[in-house]
Amino acid sequence: MKLISFAAKNCASRLMFIRAATMLCGQVSRVGRSARKLLRPKNLQLARQHLIASLKSCQKSFSREDGGAIVEFVALAIPLFIPIFIYLNSFSSVSANEEIAQSMAREVLRVYVISESDGAGQELSGRAAQLLARQWNLSDSERATLRTTMDCSHFPCLTANGRIKLTLSFIDEETKRKVSASAQEHLSPWL
Repeated sequence: MKLISFAAKNCASRLMFIRAATMLCGQVSRVGRSARKLLRPKNLQLARQHLIASLKSCQKSFSREDGGAIVEFVALAIPLFIPIFIYLNSFSSVSANEEIAQSMAREVLRVYVISESDGAGQELSGRAAQLLARQWNLSDSERATLRTTMDCSHFPCLTANGRIKLTLSFIDEETKRKVSASAQEHLSPWL
């Protein structure tokens, strides 16, 4: 837009110069001898032709479309790329929290499996989940929604040759999406 207005002003000033030169031709009688030489019809005709040629070249240079593809690409690509960047940003946030949830589920289940009894395992795994949530910088709202559930193949859970599956979940603060992960342990038959 600025380029077009510059061209219009530049071309308009040249037209004004031509008009002024033709007006001066009419007032030659008032001007001194040296100025009369410059304002002879032949010199004015050459000046006019030169100005017209420069106006035409000015018009040609501004009517070319060199670089137009770049402008069109930028104008079309930016609106397409912005949603992609927003999606990738939210995806990276969720995937980071899923990685945290998987690691927490494994560690909390290990704490439960190495405990002496089911009651002690429940208490220690709850403490471990809160400690790991603080250590891995989960927000207060994510820690408040942190839930763990155990699924055991035998009762009590810490029975020889049993399987224990722990599912850990919380609500992601940014996306309000539920993030959950599971871990599974097989207890030794010689427990």
